[in-house]
Amino acid sequence: MKRPIVAAAIVSAILPTLVLPAAADRLDEVKARGKIIVGVSDTTPPFTFKRPGESNHVGYDIDLVRAVAKRLGIAVETVSLSSAERIPMLQQGKLDFVATSMTRTPERLRDVDFSVIYFVAPHAVIVKKSSGITSVHQLAGRKASSASTSTAGGNLKEVVPSVDIVYVRDYAVAFAALKDGSVEAFPTDESVLRAIVQQDGHPDDYLFLPDFTKSRNVGFALKKGEPRFKDAINRALLDIEASGEAAKIFDAWFGPGSQEPMPRGFKIQPD
Repeated sequence: MKRPIVAAAIVSAILPTLVLPAAADRLDEVKARGKIIVGVSDTTPPFTFKRPGESNHVGYDIDLVRAVAKRLGIAVETVSLSSAERIPMLQQGKLDFVATSMTRTPERLRDVDFSVIYFVAPHAVIVKKSSGITSVHQLAGRKASSASTSTAGGNLKEVVPSVDIVYVRDYAVAFAALKDGSVEAFPTDESVLRAIVQQDGHPDDYLFLPDFTKSRNVGFALKKGEPRFKDAINRALLDIEASGEAAKIFDAWFGPGSQEPMPRGFKIQPD
């Protein structure tokens, strides 16, 4: 009669060790690995992109990622991905986090977690000067291109309900649609738009419509259920802000003398 009791005791002793791996947080895995694997974009200047002829990713997000990794005492490995791949790859555990100037929205928070906000990005809309369009309200009944995962198209539609948003794969395709006349406007981050038209080589061909004043909050996207890892990322970001390094990184990409100068109207702070 005592054997079932002994067996039960043995099972009870073993069970905690069986569930430990499932309960382990990504922070332990990252530190054991010695590097952090981050999903980034090749085509989202000045946040994360590759310069022509270069293999390394650069940008505002990349500099912040490296500063975070330095505080964790680990290296960085970047993985190129499309906007549509970001959430699935996180959920599948293929990435530690995503750093692609990703907007923190209530809809996305149902699927993934986010760090504290590290950038507040004004949205803008560009048109060809030759179109004669000078106000966002003139886009009523017209077509505008937007990256499929961007929140800018939805923001534009809030202001101009009858605008026809044509969703495409990424920013490069959206800009190409504006250039070839398939659409008459292209909304996204002001800084991204300024970088794109500069890289195109003909910035004077485009007008930034002055009466569009939407913005978005940007954070690193993380897999849900990893509170220690999220806390480590947040503490690193807050330390980067407190040390003054965050302001220096901002100035390198958005300060006076940069291609996309803009004031820093935010600070990285706890939620």
